[in-house]
Amino acid sequence: MAVSTRAKPVSRLTYNVTGASRNAARKTILRGLVAYNGERVGAARWHTVAVVLNDAKGRVLGGLTGWTGWGWMYIELFWLPDSLRRQGHGRKLMALAEQEARKRGCIGIYLNTASFQAPDFYPKLGFKPYAVIDDFPPGHKTYFLVKRLD
Repeated sequence: MAVSTRAKPVSRLTYNVTGASRNAARKTILRGLVAYNGERVGAARWHTVAVVLNDAKGRVLGGLTGWTGWGWMYIELFWLPDSLRRQGHGRKLMALAEQEARKRGCIGIYLNTASFQAPDFYPKLGFKPYAVIDDFPPGHKTYFLVKRLD
């Protein structure tokens, strides 16, 4: 009896494009990436952070959110209403975020901002730009900034 040396045919693979980001595909990709990264640099302990400005009734008026992991804080969102800008609230929120980053043992903070948002604000707090994307969004720039704490 002859034994075939031909490999078994591989099942057909398909490609799909979708706009959904919170589906099973995202979960599979995230789980795989977390495992891959963990094998190379150790498991990350990601912790969310929020520094908020509240009114007298405790309502959130604005602030920042992000997370810490791998020794860094990332500020994902930062917003204050126009009526509360240029009064020191942004500086205070950032100082509290930096204090929390240090408390968590972070060696730095990173974030991004657009040219129509607050690109001049962060350098006053010690942040340095490390990358710029032109025309993101079209006609504007997005700046990526970092501040080392160590």
